[in-house]
Order: sequence, then structure tokens, then C-alpha cells
Amino acid sequence: MVTKRRLPYRYDKKWGILMGVRTLIFIVYCLGMTFSIMSQRICTEEENVVLINTIESKNSFISYVIINEHTYIFKQKKDATKQFSVVRDALAAYVAEGFGIAHTVEIIPSHKYFPGKIHVTCPGVILTIALGNTIRSQPETKYYNLCLKQRNIRGKLSSHRWLTETIIHQITWHKQLPIIIGLDLFLCNTDRHGGNLFYDPKTDSFCAIDMDNIFRRDLPALACRKLKLMLNNNKQFTHAEIEALKSVRDTIQYLLDKYTAKHLIKQLHFFIKQAGIAKKVLRTEKMVKKIARHEATIVQSRASSYKLIAMLNKIINSFQ
Repeated sequence: MVTKRRLPYRYDKKWGILMGVRTLIFIVYCLGMTFSIMSQRICTEEENVVLINTIESKNSFISYVIINEHTYIFKQKKDATKQFSVVRDALAAYVAEGFGIAHTVEIIPSHKYFPGKIHVTCPGVILTIALGNTIRSQPETKYYNLCLKQRNIRGKLSSHRWLTETIIHQITWHKQLPIIIGLDLFLCNTDRHGGNLFYDPKTDSFCAIDMDNIFRRDLPALACRKLKLMLNNNKQFTHAEIEALKSVRDTIQYLLDKYTAKHLIKQLHFFIKQAGIAKKVLRTEKMVKKIARHEATIVQSRASSYKLIAMLNKIINSFQ
């Protein structure tokens, strides 16, 4: 049994969507586990938030805090101009919530004081602490060699970039990995590296973190092009790879059924407002253009996701 806590610090009152029977069956089938969520609504002005310490990573200030006897992480980007990352991080966690494979994220708005805030006029996020350790810190496991990053800064469509044959092979290693790739494709998350994927040997489970690089490019469209390239090169998929691709397809289909483009854009603006970016002092012309690009990518990638499902169905149905 894996128990997942809801953060005590909350600003929204419309967090969850009840899943239907079809959704529940799919998640239980894919995850093979159950989990519970305990929700608390406690205002931080009335609770004792204890700052343990603050450390610096390459890109962020990371503070460990105790709220109601539970330890959490508070994170802010070092670069104050990258405050939009809290919106993307919160939106990704919102979409991923039903799968039980990602940490919970909640926003501390720009105007709100919070222990550990370095940039006092910028937003930050509170995060649940993932079980286990990053896969890059576990050389004793085979997951140390996982390479799920679908990215290439030059954008070339080579065999070793974006959705690769290596990725398709490696997601056969664990039943949660195809779900993570399906989630990344739906969210257009191009930055799944060994430092933002945790693995816990005790529970044999993964946890995806730091998903703040979403909806910046049409990742499903690139996946379609890569799969077509594989087929043109007579790629022979194994039975295990076909089963993994089925899970990828089902994950994307589930997310398409649950979240319309209108829903995602509405939630995007909800988190923008929650972060305090809606205020005139923070809503610069550059920020307005950035928001518009994200809205366009949400719409465009949704259309590409349907094409990706059609291509996956073609591959799956032709397998003998």
C-alpha cells in the first residue's frame, strides 16, 4: 500500500475530478497498486511552519520545511525571471495526480511570505518529498541506465533524438515507465532526465518530479515522425515493446478523455492567477506572449496526440 499525502497548504477548492469506472480500472491495471489521499485545509498564517535549512542546486533555491509535523520542500528558481516555471510545475502535477507517479505541487503566490523564500516578491512551490533517490544516484540498479529524455536542442530528427528505440526498449523494464512516457508525451515534457526521476527499491515504484518544462513544443508530433521513421527503417518491435506501447497509448487516451484543451487552458490561467502573475506588475508583454505560446501548444499537441494514437494503433494491430 502506497499512501500519498495532500499538502496542507491549499489555495484552490477545485483540485480533484472523480474518476469513472473505466478510468479506475485502467489505473489499477497499469499501476497494480492502491493509494490513499488525505486532504487538509490549513492556512499558513495560523500554523507553525518551521524552516530547517536552505540549499542551492544548479538552478534553484531548495528549502526543507516542517508543516504539521511533516517535512516538505519549498523551491524557487534562482533566476527571478523564470517564475512561470511554478505554473508549469503545478499544471503538470495536476494532470499527473491520478496516476500516483508524481509528487504533489502547490503554489505559494508572489505576494505571500513563506519561510525559505529568497525572492520575496516571486512565487514558489511546496513539494511532497519523493520516496527513494534519483535514478542517476543508484548505479547498483539497472534503472541507472534509463535514458527517457525526449529532447535535442538543435531539433534534428536523428535516430538518437526525441522518442528513440532505446526509450521504447527501456520502458519495458517496469510497468510504470510507459505511463511516465505517455504522461510526458501528453504534457510535451522534454526534460525527463536522471535527476528528476526517483526510484524507491522498497516499494518498487517511481516518482516523477520537476515537470516544469511542459507545453513548449509539440512533442506528440515529433513522436509520430520518429515512429514513422522507425517503420520506414523496418523496425521490428518485440512483444514486450508492443505491450509497453499499448500502455503508452492507453495513458494518452485516458488523458485526452479527461482533459480537454479548454480545461487545460483554464487550469493554466488558474495557476497563473494563483502564482500572482496575473497582477499588472508581473504581467509583462513578454509574459503575455509566453502564455499565448503555451495555449497554442496545448491546442496543437492535442491534435497531434490523436494522430499519435492512430499510429500506435497501426503498429500494435500489425504486430504478429
